[in-house]
Amino acid sequence: MRQLAPLAARGAQDAGFFHAARSVISSESPYLGWPGRPKLTLWNQLHLGLYWFPNNALWTGLLLIVLPEKVLSIVGSGAATGVLSWTGILGTLVASVVSPTFGIISDHFRSRMGRRRPLMIVGTAGTFVFLLVLAYARSLPLFVIGLIGVQFLNNVAQSSYQGLIPDLVPPGQRGAASGFMALYNQAGVIVGAILGAFTSVILFAWSTLALLVIALLTTLGFVQEPSSLDLPRRKLRAQFSGIRLRGPAYRDFWWVFATRSLVLTGLYVLQQYLLYYLKFVLGISHPTTDVFLILLMLTFTALISSIVMGYISDRLRSRRLIVAASGILQGVCAMLFVFTHSLTLVFVAAAIFGLGYGAYQSVDWALVVDTLPGRTAARDMGIWSISTTGSQMLALGFGWLLAQFVVPALGLAASYRTLFAWTAVFFLLGSALVWQVRNVR
Repeated sequence: MRQLAPLAARGAQDAGFFHAARSVISSESPYLGWPGRPKLTLWNQLHLGLYWFPNNALWTGLLLIVLPEKVLSIVGSGAATGVLSWTGILGTLVASVVSPTFGIISDHFRSRMGRRRPLMIVGTAGTFVFLLVLAYARSLPLFVIGLIGVQFLNNVAQSSYQGLIPDLVPPGQRGAASGFMALYNQAGVIVGAILGAFTSVILFAWSTLALLVIALLTTLGFVQEPSSLDLPRRKLRAQFSGIRLRGPAYRDFWWVFATRSLVLTGLYVLQQYLLYYLKFVLGISHPTTDVFLILLMLTFTALISSIVMGYISDRLRSRRLIVAASGILQGVCAMLFVFTHSLTLVFVAAAIFGLGYGAYQSVDWALVVDTLPGRTAARDMGIWSISTTGSQMLALGFGWLLAQFVVPALGLAASYRTLFAWTAVFFLLGSALVWQVRNVR
C-alpha cells in the first residue's frame, strides 16, 4: 500500500498540469496558447507520448515480418515481391488521403471530450476489427480488405493524436517531446519485432491490439482536453477550404517535408524488404530471427542517441545539423548492405545505422513543428504525415519496379543490392536539402 502514495501524488500533479493547460488553451482563441502553455513534467511527457508506443509496435511487426510472411504464405515466393509491393502501395495510398482529411476534421471537431480524443477512440476501435480480419485471412482479397481497413482506421486515430501533442507541448520543450516520441517509437520497434518474430500472426494481432487499448485508456485518463463545444460550427466543405498550405509562411514546412520524404523513402526500402534481402541476397532460409536481431541491435543504439539528442537539440540550437549528420551516417551504413556478403557485417552496419536513425528521430518532429505557423495543428501534421505514407508508397513502388523489370534481367540477389544502393542516395539527398530550411534552428 505504501507504493500507492507516490502514484497518488503524481496523479494530483498530472491533474494540476492538465487543468492549467485547459485554462491556458481556453483563455485565447480555441486551442492556441503558445506563449503561456505550462511546462510539462517528466510524468506529463511519459503520458502524453505513450500512444506512439503501441502504434509503432503494430507497424514494425506488420511491415517487417507479418505482411511479408503473410504474402509468402498466400501467393508463394515467385509472386511475393510484386504482391507485397502493390498491396502496400494501395494501403499507403489510403493512409495518405485519410491522415490529412481527418486531421482537418479533428481541428474542427466539436465534443465535450475535446476535438482529438473522440476520433482516437473511433480509430482504435476500427483498427481492432480490421487487424483481426487481416490476421485470420486465408485469401488475398480478404487480406487486402484487412490491410486497407487497418490503414484507414489507424490513421484516423493517429492523425487526431498528432494534433493533440502540439496543442499541449510548449515551444521550449519540443526537442524533449520529440526525444520521448523517439524513445517510445524505438521501444515499439523492439516489442513489435519480438511479437512478429516469435509469435503467430493471430497472437501478434491480439497482443498489439491489447497494447493499443491500454495506451488509449491511459491517454484518455491522464491527458485531458478542454471541451470543444465552443468551437464555431463549420460545414464540412468550409473545413477543407484552406487545405493547401501556401505562401512564404509554409516555405520551410515544405522543405522539411521534402527532406523527410527522402530520408524515410530510404528507411522504408530497408525496412520493407529486409526479410527478402536476407533470404534472396544472403541466402538465409528462415530469416525471421535474424530480422529480429538486426532490429534489436539497431533499436538499442537508436535508443542511446534518440533521447539524448532530443534534449541536446533544445540547447544546441541547430536541429538541421543533427538531421544532416544523421542522414550521412545512415547513407554510409546503407552502402554496407550493398557490398557485404556477411551477416556479421550486416549486424555491424545495423548498429551504426541505429545511432544515426535515433538522432534523426529525436529532432524530426521538433523540426517540423518549428515550421508550423498556424493553429490548425492536426491539419498541418496530417499533411506532414503524407511524407511518411508517401515515402512508403515510393519505397513500395521501387519494389514493384524491381519485381517487374529488374529481377527478370539481373536475378533476385543483384536486384536487391541495386535497390538498397538507392537508399544511400535518398539519405544523402535528405541530408543536403535540410539546409534549405532557413528560419528555424
